[in-house]
Amino acid sequence: MNARVEGHKAKTGPAQMADLVSQCALFDVNRLARLLAGLYNAKMKDVPLSISQYTLVVNIEALAPARVTDVANAMLMDRTSITRLTEPLIARGLLKIAQGEEDRRVKHLTVTAKGRTALRASEQAWQDAQRAVYDAIGPEQWKLLRKTLRDTVHMVREHARDESAAEQE
Repeated sequence: MNARVEGHKAKTGPAQMADLVSQCALFDVNRLARLLAGLYNAKMKDVPLSISQYTLVVNIEALAPARVTDVANAMLMDRTSITRLTEPLIARGLLKIAQGEEDRRVKHLTVTAKGRTALRASEQAWQDAQRAVYDAIGPEQWKLLRKTLRDTVHMVREHARDESAAEQE
């Protein structure tokens, strides 16, 4: 690890803040996420689903019948965020939520016929956004980006689990 990060002391000057920002992994990830979300949403502006709604509905469909907990785990979000994000989609009739038959505390999300229609209507715009990113960075960077992101998610998840287990000992 960069010694400046390990030995970082709280300093408030502009140079120190610029140095901190230049070393912050989350800053770079957030910048990329905002840039990509803007590109995807621009491509998807004339379709029924935004990129965040599209990825949510795709995950729910892939996990069908999807427990709220399973969707939250797949998307690395908490259940309350999933509930908040699904409420407008339920109100629009794109998703349905039902209590589990075996355990009434469990909530299952399903994509309705209207939701599948919205997915199909949004798919080409999503593919256009994917293509725009692919064209901008090229095939090698595309593969590297996807691999790096997935590997990093896996490594950080494992590290968090290890830390959590160590704290409980």
